[in-house]
Amino acid sequence: MIKGSCACGGVRFEIDSVRALTHCHCTNCRKLTAASFATYAHVEKTKFRWAAGEELIHRFESSPGSFRPFCRTCGSMVPGQAPYLETVSVPAGLLDDDPGVRPLLHVFTSSKAPWWEINDGLPQHPKWVPGFEPKQPVGTESR
Repeated sequence: MIKGSCACGGVRFEIDSVRALTHCHCTNCRKLTAASFATYAHVEKTKFRWAAGEELIHRFESSPGSFRPFCRTCGSMVPGQAPYLETVSVPAGLLDDDPGVRPLLHVFTSSKAPWWEINDGLPQHPKWVPGFEPKQPVGTESR
């Protein structure tokens, strides 16, 4: 089991296994983490459990329809699920244990920090990974 928590320890969770790790360079992730990019562990919903602190979670709408959960006590980003994904996205810095996998790729490299060079040889995607773009709700497609 992989355990994780926010900086104050109020929000805690457990994971049975991590599917993948990815690095996101979008402006929102950079601003919200105050870092050159954010790394996320992607976890099947059935392999993720809250251990404590769900009542401490607040959600910030970082862009229309995209909500970023964080601990209202310490401000740490915490796990969340985008409505268009089948997995829970866990900020990897919250993990207390080795997830057993290593980063697979970079996304939103078109908005990476200009002073950061990506030279690890992992695949790079200027925007979304093809096939994982947000899905529009039924009935709102362009006509």
